Amino acid sequence: MTAMNRRAFAQTSLMAAGALALSPALASTAAAPAKPAVGIGSGAPDAILTLVDYCLQTTYEKLPADVVAVTKNQIVDTLGIALAGAREPGALELREFAMEMGGKPEARIWGTDVRVPAQDAARVNATASHALDFDDTYERSVVHPAVITVPAAFATADLLGKVSGKDLITAIALGTDVACRLANSSQPGVDGFKLGWHNTSIYGYFASAIVAGKLMGLDRDQLVSALGIVLHQVAGNAQAHVDGALTKRMGPGFGSYAGVMAARLAQRGVRGAKGVLEGIRGFYHQYHNRNYSREILFEGLGTTYAAQGLSFKPWPSCRGSHTAADAALQLVNEHKLKATDVEAITIYNGPGEYPLLDTPIEKKRVPTTVVEAQFSNPWVVATALVDGKVGLEHFAPAAFKRADLLAVTQRVTAVEDAGLARPGGGPGGTRIEMRLKDGRTVSKTVSHAKGEPNNPMSRAEFQQKFMDCTAYAGMGAAQATSLLQQIERLDTLADAGALTAAAVIPGAKQA
Repeated sequence: MTAMNRRAFAQTSLMAAGALALSPALASTAAAPAKPAVGIGSGAPDAILTLVDYCLQTTYEKLPADVVAVTKNQIVDTLGIALAGAREPGALELREFAMEMGGKPEARIWGTDVRVPAQDAARVNATASHALDFDDTYERSVVHPAVITVPAAFATADLLGKVSGKDLITAIALGTDVACRLANSSQPGVDGFKLGWHNTSIYGYFASAIVAGKLMGLDRDQLVSALGIVLHQVAGNAQAHVDGALTKRMGPGFGSYAGVMAARLAQRGVRGAKGVLEGIRGFYHQYHNRNYSREILFEGLGTTYAAQGLSFKPWPSCRGSHTAADAALQLVNEHKLKATDVEAITIYNGPGEYPLLDTPIEKKRVPTTVVEAQFSNPWVVATALVDGKVGLEHFAPAAFKRADLLAVTQRVTAVEDAGLARPGGGPGGTRIEMRLKDGRTVSKTVSHAKGEPNNPMSRAEFQQKFMDCTAYAGMGAAQATSLLQQIERLDTLADAGALTAAAVIPGAKQA
């Protein structure tokens, strides 16, 4: 992808490609104003029906060109980071467990030639995708959709056989859109993490059911049932973020597994609840105290897509830390700084990032686990200052013992600044001040991190990230280049499953 403003491109491509032609009934429902009580014991149709009809009516040909391009970027990104994360703690144990349990060989565990039941493959691959915290982000509601949707799509494609690249792209785009619409419309304007939710997990259950159900060709009643089945399983809290626990990276795996399983059960005739979103014990009522907006849920349905608002990560850490990484790297490059030049560092963050990435400062200065490092602004800034980059090697256990990095983190303090919060939600900005030993103070404020829609990664940067991740996983450069080329022409492939076959790493340990 070229370094362009995807939002501006979206507007022109949407006018050129035309809007999704919804049925009259669907169009009138989508345009309805927000009515928080609709569906709750009223007998009115649940909002899930509108989303299901939208997903069933949407074909590849109705997707705007930029949505197709971004979805292919999601696939490139996710396969690369999953291969790199496959042997990380949590992901490795889950993979070994799936192999030990065995079962019908339906879908491939990425990077290996081992097949397990499709839902198990989705769980393993989704966990590996999230392990390095290197995944895409929907900024408005802080969801990482691809780590749910891409593993569910490939697991289902392996199960079915001969799923076209176009169908795979369509299913992933729709799953991404549904997850982000649900997140936007649930307690609008309220940070899900402050409510205690892990947004990627709880909305991912629905997304994976959409992806699997779309590819399996479920009809309207079956797809509603699949969503009703995952409703009964939706979970995902943010305590793992607080404790630095490995379950944080496993949440997407649970959601991806559940969606594939739900679609398979619905196909067999299992009936799920119908009041999925607005029922008296539906998602909006039970999880969000009836605080939701139909207007936001259906805003631009079929004409705008969540893919158009996705960010991608150049650094393998929490997205909220990326403005800090960018600010530190810019200071290093602009002033030719070395760690020995710096007396003290102050990081300023908004109320969304400060409690997650900056405090307690004593703990953030000395991460002892990968997850703790991924959620530490002092650590990210130290790696930028000492090594001039933020790379995968900085989030491995050996790095946590580096005296040069720890010496820098001890010079870091953090301050909460409400003025750095992002209007409308999403990761806020960062200001970094460095007091130098020569008496000068230099500072940098970054509001939009590299990889956001208005500051996108270039096609070359995506390719380099993929090559770095596959090299980290042990894949040779020639094989990685060939795999990348196949993904980039995915929309021409008759069998998308060929990609996971091409991703098997020769000589790689299978467990």
